[in-house]
Amino acid sequence: MDSHLLGWLAVALYVAAEVYAIISLIRPRVPALPGHLLIGAGLLLQFADLEARARAMHSVPYKTIGGSMSLFGWMLGLSYLALLFRHRDRAVGPFLIPFVVLFSILGLLLPQPATVTARPDTRGVMFALHVTFAILGYAAFTFSFVLSLLYLIQNRQLRRVKTGLLFSRLPALDVLGGMIRTSVSIGLSVLGVSVVLGIIWAERVWGRLPDAKLGAAILTLIVYGFLLWKDRRGWVGERVALLSILGFALIIFSYTFVNLYFSAEHVFR
Repeated sequence: MDSHLLGWLAVALYVAAEVYAIISLIRPRVPALPGHLLIGAGLLLQFADLEARARAMHSVPYKTIGGSMSLFGWMLGLSYLALLFRHRDRAVGPFLIPFVVLFSILGLLLPQPATVTARPDTRGVMFALHVTFAILGYAAFTFSFVLSLLYLIQNRQLRRVKTGLLFSRLPALDVLGGMIRTSVSIGLSVLGVSVVLGIIWAERVWGRLPDAKLGAAILTLIVYGFLLWKDRRGWVGERVALLSILGFALIIFSYTFVNLYFSAEHVFR
């Protein structure tokens, strides 16, 4: 599907969900269900678009940077619904949904090669799960980054005893802290599974471990594992938020520079 009509329809639903989330922030009595349904319907349509890409490439739709961005946007949507289910607080929606919209649009606008043929060593369920879990982990860590920024801004506003309408509607600091913890826990779990699957798959197919990408992934696990360990031992507040931001900077480095310049295998072809 060259036009990615389903993908653009999904983006339209995400934009509608963002508008509804803003309205809900201003008027908290507005029912939450329509916004959730808009996100859910968008995820279904975007999944159908991703499935069409996957069939065309005979692989998970990560082989091009556009497909990778679309899959990332979809995973962000899933992570957002997971946060809603866990914490029952939709006030962060106006700040998180734009990332779903942004990466979904990037995935549709970035150039798509006319033909992409997956190598035989990049097929199979284990490889698909490895890639899918990795991108889901990055999505969860992205939201921990955004929530950390909100935490720092909210904390600063409270110290100044100066909160406007926008930030007065945000969750309390301890709720934001809990959301950060949930996001990091999800990201840490699924990225850990992805690394294990990737190591097993690489040893089986290549007969050797992956390249620089493995080192970047392990370093990411160490940073976020340290964050979660310190958080559970009372190291909360600004230091946890700042460490989450540091971890996200590492993810951006891994997702871009490592893939583009340092990795021999984890590249967009």
